[in-house]
Amino acid sequence: MTVFRNLPIQLIVFATLAVPAVLGGCTSHDVVTTATRPGKFKFYSCDQLNRRGTDLLKREHELQTLMQRAKEGAGGDLVIAVAYRNEYNITQGDLREIEISGAEKRCSLTFRSVSERAVR
Repeated sequence: MTVFRNLPIQLIVFATLAVPAVLGGCTSHDVVTTATRPGKFKFYSCDQLNRRGTDLLKREHELQTLMQRAKEGAGGDLVIAVAYRNEYNITQGDLREIEISGAEKRCSLTFRSVSERAVR
């Protein structure tokens, strides 16, 4: 700790809190891909894929709303990184896996609206 002896405590606290918040914002496709197990929904029927997709889509929208609210407050990026980002990545990965499983089974997945399917 002798290296940090001359630094003001505020700078040390700021650096300690800022680094995880900044790194938490570095979410990429790779993080979403690694947050999910390939083949997780392999044994689901088309009906089960649609129901699970509907539930996950609701949760994704809830998490987006919570993250938007958290951005408005003080330390919002830190709250997002700690409280919501991991679950959001897992939810997105699961939705992607459902779509992959549905395509392999040639299911007609209807849990997304036409506009949402066009964006993805």
